[in-house]
Parts: sequence; C-alpha cells; structure tokens
Amino acid sequence: MKKIFYLTLISFHFLTAQEKSKILYRNEVVTITNKSKLEIESFIEEQREIAKSKNVEEYSINIPYDNFSEISNIKGASINPVTNKKTKLSQYEISTNELKSRDIFYSDNKYKHFDFNSVVDKSKIEYSYKIKQNEPRLLSYFTFQHELQMVASKFEIRADASVEIGYKLFGENQDKVVFTQTKEGNTNVYTWTAVNVPAFKEENRSLNYTYFLPHVVYYIKSYTKENQKEDIFPDVKHLYKWYYSLVKEVNKLDQTAVKNKTLDLVKDKTSSKDKAKEIYNWVQQNIHYVAFEYEMGGFIPRDAASVFDKKYGDCKDISNLLNEMFKYAGIESNLVWIGTRDKPYSFSDVPTPLVNNHMITAVKIDKQRYFVDGTDSFCPFGFPSAMIQGKEGLIGIAEEEFVIEKVPVVDVKDNKLKVDLKLKIADNSVFGTSKIELSGYEKSHFLNVLAANKQKEDEILKNGMARFNEKIEVETIDVNKHEYENKETTLSYNLKLDGWAKKIGEKIIVKPILLAPFKEYIIDLKERKLPIENDSKFINEFNYIYEVPENYQLEFIPENSKKENETLSYEIAYKKDKKNLVVSQKIILKKLLIETNTFESWNSVVSELTQQYNQSIILTKK
Repeated sequence: MKKIFYLTLISFHFLTAQEKSKILYRNEVVTITNKSKLEIESFIEEQREIAKSKNVEEYSINIPYDNFSEISNIKGASINPVTNKKTKLSQYEISTNELKSRDIFYSDNKYKHFDFNSVVDKSKIEYSYKIKQNEPRLLSYFTFQHELQMVASKFEIRADASVEIGYKLFGENQDKVVFTQTKEGNTNVYTWTAVNVPAFKEENRSLNYTYFLPHVVYYIKSYTKENQKEDIFPDVKHLYKWYYSLVKEVNKLDQTAVKNKTLDLVKDKTSSKDKAKEIYNWVQQNIHYVAFEYEMGGFIPRDAASVFDKKYGDCKDISNLLNEMFKYAGIESNLVWIGTRDKPYSFSDVPTPLVNNHMITAVKIDKQRYFVDGTDSFCPFGFPSAMIQGKEGLIGIAEEEFVIEKVPVVDVKDNKLKVDLKLKIADNSVFGTSKIELSGYEKSHFLNVLAANKQKEDEILKNGMARFNEKIEVETIDVNKHEYENKETTLSYNLKLDGWAKKIGEKIIVKPILLAPFKEYIIDLKERKLPIENDSKFINEFNYIYEVPENYQLEFIPENSKKENETLSYEIAYKKDKKNLVVSQKIILKKLLIETNTFESWNSVVSELTQQYNQSIILTKK
C-alpha cells in the first residue's frame, strides 16, 4: 500500500553530543480553499539553534513528497551567533533525490535535500517552504515533538466555511497541546500550539514513534459546492466506498490461466480448507514479493492474470491474485485493507488511508475467517503474518457492504521452539546430540532468514544455538525444512562444550542448563522509557538427558524452580534415575508488548531465571 509521509522527514538517528540543539519554533499553516476545486497548500517554517557545528545531521534537512504533492519556495539561511549575519541558502544547494527503502522496489517517493553552510557553534538556521497537496484524500499529520527539544510549535488549519474538517490528537504529552477554534469572516481557523516539549529518544525494539509523539491527524470530511454536499471521509463507510472504487475494475484481462491453474491445484482436495491451503502455498512458492508505490499504483492492485504471468507483485497484487484463485476454487474470499503494527490508529479514529499500509486476503470456511498474507513466504496457512496480529482489518464484502474485524493474536502454544538434547560428560567437556523442532512463527521466521541469506545457510545453521550459548560448538547432521507441510522444521546437531565440566578431585561440577534465553536480560529502569515490542508470543522448551558417567553418582542436584508474571514465566525441573539426569526447562513469553509498568516484575523473573542458569550439579566417584 502507498505510504503517506509526514511533511518533514524525521530521521531519528541517535544524538551523541552532550550539548543538545533545539528547535526554537516550527509552524505550519494549511490553507484549504473551495474554488473551482479544493485547493490545499501548506506553508512550513522552522528555526533551530545548533549547539555544536560538528552535529552536521542537525542542519541537514530532508523534505519528503511524492507525485501527489508539489514543493516550492524553499528558502533558508544560517545566522552567525556573534555578528547576526545571515548566509542565505542558494537554490543550487537544493537537490532532489529518490527516497529509497530496502522494502520498496520502486516508488514515487522523493525528497528535497539541503545543508547549511557557515554553521558554527550556537548558529541558528531557519528555513521555509510551501507544499501543494493535489489529492485531498491523502492528508497527513503534524507532530509537536522531535528528537530535538521543541521550544515552540504551532499548527493551523485555515479552511473555507464550506469545508468540514476532521481531526484527532494522538500520542503522549497531549496536555502540552492547546487547541482553539475561531472564525475569520468565511474562514474557520483551527489552531494547536505547544511549548517546551522535551526531545524524544528512540529506543531499540519499541513501537513506531507515532505511538508516542503528540501529533494531530487531520482530514477533510466533506465540502459543499453549489449547494451540493460532496463527502470525502466523514466516516469509514466513505473510506470503503473509495477503496472499492479503486478495485472493482481491476481484473479485466483474460483470467483463463489463473482459473485453470486453480482448478488443477485443488482437483484432488475435498475440503475447502485443504483447497485454500494448497492455493496459498502455491502462491507463497511461486509469486515473489516486490513492492511498488507509484501514484495510484500504491492503492490499486494489478490484474490477477498479469501477476500470475509475471510471478511477482506487491501486497495488493498478491492479495488480488489469492482472492481470485480462492473464488475459482469455490471459497468465500474478500480483500482486506489493514494497518501493520506500526500504525497506532483504528478505522473509527481515522477513517482515512493513513490508518492502513497493507492489504491481505480473508477466506471464510465453515463460518471461520482466516486472514491470509501472501507476502510472507513461509507463514503457515491459518496464521496471519506476525506484523498484523491484533490489528483491525477492513474486509470488503460487496460494493455497499464491509465489516471490520480484529485479526487474532496467535496463541503462545502455537509458536514453539523445542530442543531435545542427549548429553555425556567427559574430559571437562559436555558433548552429545540435539534435535530442534520449530513450529508457527518460530518456523516461518527461521525459514525466512534462511531464504534471505542462502549464501550463509551453513553459518546460520551452525550459529542457531549460539544465541543461547556463544561457547557451544555444533556440527549440522540433518535439516528437514518442511516449508509448506504441516510439520515442524527439524534440525539435528552434534554439539560440544569444552571446559563446561570441572573436575575437582573426586568430583565433577557441571552447569546442566546449556541454553539460556533471556539470560541477564534486565531492563534498565532508569534509562528505558518505552515499552518493548515482540514479534510474537512463544514457548521455548529444552529437555536435557545427561548420561551419568560410569563409576560416578549424582551427589547434588538443584531444587526445582518456577516463577511467572503477566509477561514471562519459566519452569525448571530435575529428575534422576540410576543412569540419567533429566532436566526440563520451559520459558513462555506471554505478551506482544512488555509495558513499562511491568518492567520491575519482568526483571524479578529474569533475575531468578539467570540464577537458575548458574546452578550446578555435582557428581562424585562411587
């Protein structure tokens, strides 16, 4: 789906200088006039005080836009702090560049770039520009927070009285934003102001910044022309009406090849679920994801026959092909507009294209709806892709009919890493064999990593267990990927840990827990300010069978241990017999989001878990 960019690019690099720069003011005025057609133009101006001239990134400016908008009247200057002399920005210093992303093959996203010359410590820089928005459905938002402190900011909409505006404030620090609405003649004026909003610091593995930055989303509900009301986005019904208008005419080419392939795929299948799975797996294996975001091509799927023939497409293209193939197989199927977990909005909050950035397909079989995302090459049928768990989907049923349903979050028991180890102790080492089984997202993530790094497959296989213990040495014995089968991916290894056993006189001391997820994963309560996002909930299960060395017996084993909170749990148990020691270790991550108010209880569980990893068994000679 087409991405809608905020008008000033926020790079969110980490600032390393001790002395921080400031945004002294940032103002934007959006003027909406209703003449022969709606005309929308914004004027943006900003001034910054640059603490250190070495912080070049702070006076390197990027202004994104696309083919739906036009940038003009870029002006700027740097101001010397001693002489107050202005050095104006030359038009020759302004470049136009393609805004590239590793996730997008081709798009119309661009940006204007310029740097300021003659900047010294404590210089001020100022710049302004205009942007004309040519598509009234693709308005965006204004944010009152930045990676630099925002001393003052103002956002203003000046709209003809015949234009009805919609708006909603999102994010944190909303108490710092003051709203007023006034009228000047035939113009409605909506104004939001904020002062002294602190700098925002991005943190690893957190939610998208739009969850936190205070920002106002604005859009046009309707306008009146010659006493005739024209609706744009007064509600989600009209958003769906627009979306439907974009897809209703797409499949006009000859679909015979698509139909014949579908019928061939399902000819030996008796149940609708088996048919759907066969079609989905074929698309996963044969249609390659390539993202296109060019003008309306960012919203309109390409013809199913064309995608089938070329064997590639973006999310809309793949969803459209799946939708047609499911229908040819006699399965109820519908297109779904959806936002990934990067989007903090619901359709009721924001009935505009800003709420979603993705398209999938939904099939209904025996009264159960399955959300199908063909862009994930190894996601099992029946699972939504991980990035849309818990999100609202706008499901198109017919021209005047749609439903909004929330995509389920996959149950923790369906995402599992299980490791069975058979081990011996000798010569200060622990060695033996292991078998790993991966299911659900654990399986699909592993297969996606392998597929994206085929030249490094051996290295990935060998290092797969090193994330739990970097000292472990492994030799791959067997790999059964079972990519599109209803079976776990299985990996078999020989393994060895030199120096893991210590022989002291008549005794051998060994730490029996070899694999240690979340070891010392303590959250810094002073530094960490944002919640931690996980791709999925999952279970890690490790079962160790230690063969007791000949002429030795177990003198000491640790006590069983378990602890849990609302986010994390673990259980470690020991069982011995005449020949073996059996150790079971289970860890469950229960939440997609580790909220800040659970950090202390998280640390408490992790601290005890880490202590258990350091426990030892003692063997003594008979």
